[in-house]
Amino acid sequence: MTAELGVFFLVLAFLVALLQSVYLLPVAPLRKMLATIVPLCAWLQSFFVTLALATLATLRLNSDFTVKNVVEHSNLSLPTIYKFAGTWGNHEGSMLLWVFVLALFGALLASSRDKIKLYATAIQSILCAGFLIFILYTSNPFDRVFPPTTDGQALNPLLQDIGLVLHPPLLYLGYVGFSIVFSLAVAALIHGVADKVWANIVHPWIMASWSALTLGIGLGSWWAYRELGWGGWWFWDPVENASLLPWLSGTALLHSNIVLKKRNMLAQWVILLSIITFALSLLGTFLVRSGAITSVHSFASDPERGIFILGYIIITVGSALFLYGLRAGLLASKERMLPVSREGMIVINNLFILSACVTVLLGTLYPMFAELVSNDKITVGAPYFEVSFIPLMAIPLIFAGLVPFMPWKKASLRKAIIAATPAIIATLVAAFLVLAFAESKIISAICGFSLAAWLAAASVQWLFNAHGKHGRYSVFLGHLGAAFIVVGITASGLWKEEAHLLVKNGDSATFAGYNLLYENSSDVAGDNYTAKRAEILVSGKDNKPLARLFPEYRNYPVGGTTTSEVDIYYSITGDLYSVTGEMANGGKTTLRLYFQPMINLIWLGFVLMALGGITACLSNKKQKWEV
Repeated sequence: MTAELGVFFLVLAFLVALLQSVYLLPVAPLRKMLATIVPLCAWLQSFFVTLALATLATLRLNSDFTVKNVVEHSNLSLPTIYKFAGTWGNHEGSMLLWVFVLALFGALLASSRDKIKLYATAIQSILCAGFLIFILYTSNPFDRVFPPTTDGQALNPLLQDIGLVLHPPLLYLGYVGFSIVFSLAVAALIHGVADKVWANIVHPWIMASWSALTLGIGLGSWWAYRELGWGGWWFWDPVENASLLPWLSGTALLHSNIVLKKRNMLAQWVILLSIITFALSLLGTFLVRSGAITSVHSFASDPERGIFILGYIIITVGSALFLYGLRAGLLASKERMLPVSREGMIVINNLFILSACVTVLLGTLYPMFAELVSNDKITVGAPYFEVSFIPLMAIPLIFAGLVPFMPWKKASLRKAIIAATPAIIATLVAAFLVLAFAESKIISAICGFSLAAWLAAASVQWLFNAHGKHGRYSVFLGHLGAAFIVVGITASGLWKEEAHLLVKNGDSATFAGYNLLYENSSDVAGDNYTAKRAEILVSGKDNKPLARLFPEYRNYPVGGTTTSEVDIYYSITGDLYSVTGEMANGGKTTLRLYFQPMINLIWLGFVLMALGGITACLSNKKQKWEV
């Protein structure tokens, strides 16, 4: 009966969402009466969805093999943590997690009876109702299976990682958080007002969503780096790109909203970016679940689900854009903006960021359209993205270091450059050091490290110059994090080393300045797998032992899947990354080695950027936030 309770809770949530949405009807007495119960409806809706999610988690923890979702994505030997995290490690469960976050954020927004927030809460309920229909009719996680089985199928071994526990919830906090921004934007269009007050209301939602998405993307890349065994951290996979798209537009949005908060300008632009960012979040959902693209990250390939989500996108985003076309004129600012000013530079920056976003979007969707038109399968790979995306993003990073030195309204470019002299000197020093010590790929290294030095030095200088300004820590952390990411990408991209070996017990090798001894391999058993585990002694040039690596080649009996489990020696200079494969002829084992210089700075950078966003979110309480 437990599974039926889950369906019951979802139906109750849907009915409450419908009641909540009635507030949008243009009937003043009805709206006045509902104003008192809209917050209650929002919390009830969140409560019922939470019960549904808890029900599914309970079914999985109890290994209830009368439920299709449990049978297809769990088994008796699966470790408990993955039974729980596997709740959202499949299409049906992930959609339930999506609605859970959607309803929870709607409830948090409903804590105030502010008119705009009430409108936004009602709009949020419509979004939630649409996804609840989708779950109940196409993706019910509580469907029964008959006859019941005594054991289930395997959870994908690639998902059996701590990343499954943290990555999807963080990513969804970002994706779904932008639904609140979308709802507040539509509410602003209904009222015909988007001013400083509105900007302050939406600001914490933008920053919290962007920060969660930043952490989610960073954690996802770290998970792929550790789990997939190819030694890289970003593959330009369509689903990876789908998470990058709303992050890019969200970055443009958060900077534009700063201008609205400070100068009461760009209201039309901020509203449009709010709609676009949520639309790109929905696009990611469509790509993952429609079968339109092939990816290791895809959850489902059911065309019916894809058509439903596509229709949902067209209706919700199309309605918002139609309303924008009718009402955006009411938001026009009478203030004049000069290109050479802080707000002018922010707008120019945003145009480059959005150009990079369009580049990624075209590279992601073009293969799908090409196959639809010509039935030919083509692939747009890393060379396209690296040639097009990286130069477009380099320009905003250059400007980002200069913008904090420019005043609002009107600025002098010459004075800004003079003010940034210490940062310019640091940039030149970095270029000289690369020229003096780099042994290969010097031009690319100078560009990457000089850009990072410029951004980091400008951030440090801003921190010390911005006395008493509430945004100083957020700008410092956010831009410093971006600088760290540039260093990590540059170093690992230019100087990565790789070796493929066939080894047996007792063999030794020298790689990337390390002496390696393949000591032995042994058979080990985990909760739900058996493995051939290698033991590799890592020593320095002086033969002083540094670490032992234990990469594994695993076999999962349930499902008959084999995977390689990497092991990594972390150091300040970089990662020594080892992957072992199956045994070859002659009793030898395949061994792949990678050295990734400074790659951990990438994930440190993601963390710092997210902290900058969280700091900016908290600073909103004082209603004075500076770039």
